[in-house]
Amino acid sequence: MSNRLQSTETMSLESALALVKAAGFKVTKPKARATKKDRVGPTFVATFADGQVTRMSTCTSLEKLDVERGRRLAVHAWKARHKEWHCLYQHMVAPSIVSARFEQDGVTLATF
Repeated sequence: MSNRLQSTETMSLESALALVKAAGFKVTKPKARATKKDRVGPTFVATFADGQVTRMSTCTSLEKLDVERGRRLAVHAWKARHKEWHCLYQHMVAPSIVSARFEQDGVTLATF
């Protein structure tokens, strides 16, 4: 047994791979992970009465755009930008949304 261990310790990588392949195992490199860039949903762009513009990617289908979800996300983004340490985050009131649209890859899908 010790002779066998010594022979495998001094074995080169190529001969070790050949031995593994001869035993019937596949030797492959792991594939690179696919990025999720092509899976991003449409972006909800909202302009508030105070001039702030928020852009939020939304998880909604292209056939049925969820305006209410986009509006809620935009209001949360506005609140996060205007959070002050001396007031409570939940009680801040965002100004009204003047205009809003869904866009994807620079193309406007719908305007509200």
